Amino acid sequence: MRRFAHFTVRSRLSVNADRVWAHATRAAGVNDELWPWLHMRLPGKVLPAGLTPPAQIGRCWILLFGLLPVEYDDLGLTRLEPGAFDERSTMLTQRRWLHRRRVRALPDGCEVVDRVGFAPRAPWLLTLHYGIFRLVFAWRHARLRRRFYRL
Repeated sequence: MRRFAHFTVRSRLSVNADRVWAHATRAAGVNDELWPWLHMRLPGKVLPAGLTPPAQIGRCWILLFGLLPVEYDDLGLTRLEPGAFDERSTMLTQRRWLHRRRVRALPDGCEVVDRVGFAPRAPWLLTLHYGIFRLVFAWRHARLRRRFYRL
């Protein structure tokens, strides 16, 4: 039985990469991508600019419909620089969680690429979690495309 899964989601947007990056590194931006299904309570309003990875940000609760705690993410960053972050965390349901985001400038806008990998604490839930996480990231990218216009 597989114990680790991963997938990639990408979107091309018709806006400046710096604008999308600023959105992606604010709590309001993360929550805009997740709305209305989920809300993430981050320890601060923005990822600290002077942060030197590896760094532990802290526990971030994930709330269903902004009310019901359904998961937490002990958020740790192994890379943070303009246009790129690598998150390596543990979660309530995940032994290992990896999220890598890249926002790459293009001549006519930018491309956002999210690569996600995870290992559930209960390996028999891998297929269910794979489906849920694919849906969440497909939704996040749909929200990005709606906000910033798809190319």
